[in-house]
Amino acid sequence: MARQRLRVIPLGGIGEVGKNMMAIEFGNDMIMVDMGFAFPDETQPGIDYIIPDTTYIEKNMHKLRGIVVTHGHMDHIGASGYVLPKMHVPIYGTKLSLAMVEKQIEEFRLASAPDFRVLDPDKHERVQLGESFNVELVRVTHSIPDAAAAVIRTPIGTVIHTGDWRLDTDPIDGKFMDLARFEEIGNENVLLLMSDSTASERLGATPVEKQIEATFDDIMGRSGGRVIISTFSSSLTRVQLIINSSHKAGRKLAFIGRSMLANVELAVKLGYIKVPPGLITRVQDGTKGRDDQIVILCTGSQGEVNSALSRMSTGDHPHVKIKPGDAVVLSSNPIPGNEKAVVNSVDALLREGARVYQHSYRDLDGLGILHVSGHAPQDDLSQLISLVKPTYFMPVHGEFHMLVRHAELGVKSGVASANAYVMDNGDVLEITPTGAKKVERVPSGIVLIDGSGVGDVENLVLRDRLALGHDGMLVIIATVDKRSGRLMTSPDIISRGFVHMKESEELIGRVRQEVRKSFDRRDRSRPADWQRFKLQLRDDVADFLYSKTKRNPMVLPVVNEVDLKN
Repeated sequence: MARQRLRVIPLGGIGEVGKNMMAIEFGNDMIMVDMGFAFPDETQPGIDYIIPDTTYIEKNMHKLRGIVVTHGHMDHIGASGYVLPKMHVPIYGTKLSLAMVEKQIEEFRLASAPDFRVLDPDKHERVQLGESFNVELVRVTHSIPDAAAAVIRTPIGTVIHTGDWRLDTDPIDGKFMDLARFEEIGNENVLLLMSDSTASERLGATPVEKQIEATFDDIMGRSGGRVIISTFSSSLTRVQLIINSSHKAGRKLAFIGRSMLANVELAVKLGYIKVPPGLITRVQDGTKGRDDQIVILCTGSQGEVNSALSRMSTGDHPHVKIKPGDAVVLSSNPIPGNEKAVVNSVDALLREGARVYQHSYRDLDGLGILHVSGHAPQDDLSQLISLVKPTYFMPVHGEFHMLVRHAELGVKSGVASANAYVMDNGDVLEITPTGAKKVERVPSGIVLIDGSGVGDVENLVLRDRLALGHDGMLVIIATVDKRSGRLMTSPDIISRGFVHMKESEELIGRVRQEVRKSFDRRDRSRPADWQRFKLQLRDDVADFLYSKTKRNPMVLPVVNEVDLKN
């Protein structure tokens, strides 16, 4: 009998928040959980998205039996348009999650329609994938409806991947996290629990999100002008609260932002958001009514440069200009790394005369809560671990420090310290009936999406972009006699982002001298090797510029040969 071993392989989402992807193998079968993207940081200029490297799965495509989607957020489904053309297997998820995937891939125009198969967590539906995996989705609460944990039964025990979750004791849609089902599964012998670590460093339990509706009511009541609310376009539970408050206040509601409009339209169509008749208006028509009868819901709570709220704050939005009397509500917390962008956005809004309300400053305004995280803090995390009683525990979905804290919490909640595994992307956790260990690493890099290019931007290109942004560039254009190799004219110098030509005439003149010296040092007894010479010329000029300016612009030599006898 072949050795029974379960291999759990994170390909994204470990040591980071974003691009979640997990491969799970047993025998000749493999399944994949989620296919998300991440946004670039300041070291990746020009990049639109980052997706996981799926090389390992592609090499083992003969084993892949299906893809399971936990919920419809982009860090879990955003790579689907790039991944699905390579993976012709059924995709399982809840109704809304699969509808979000379908919406996401519309613009990709895949050659064949994906095979979407809905699993209803309320009916405890299960599906057999290959000989090794029996999959069930169990309802969890999150900031988007229809989120679910993947419960994967294998020949040696049950694996739970929670996806993103929080424990909301009074969910807006009335659909509770199915703790009773988790308890039942906990009695089956849970081999491995993989749980969301994003809020593992926060104490306490999750507040009830419904409380935010009272805060929206308060702001709409105290504001004599327009109320402009910005939140994540995928926070559909928050959108429902804003709809409720707008209706109670007798205000019309307008949506701004392509992603906001698309997500709300889909959720309304599928019945996940309820909108009272006559509530919605077009933003273009908002100017026809009184300001105290308008609510605008838009994207931009993270200070994104081209978002609707940022364009409003700079006067660049075609339909909405911020003015005194407007109340602007940021119903979110800044994602780590976005703090400065949010501050800049708030400052711009205040300069235009708006009153800005933020969750972090709610006490100063005498307000209730304006934001609830979609991720479980320590009390909730501990409760789930105690409920399912896993033999092994792997924190997922979080930066490394979050994973470490979650692993410590797992040990406090009953997991043996030797059985709590803090992993990196690409690590392979192998579990057999006799134990578990990390056994190897598989390819787990990143693929950069730049416009229509997928993976064609390498690290060298990014280094060049960073160099250009940091120190600029200097182009040297030398025209030479093809036969003698001598300079025919004074070299042309073009500076971009390095120095101003007119204000640095002396330095540019010295650069021309260095170029002439390089040509004088060239061995003319041999045929000209201009490729090698350009590398030497680049180094000569770069060394000279650093000695004079302590800067390292990108130096690009161009040699044009001219045949004077033709």
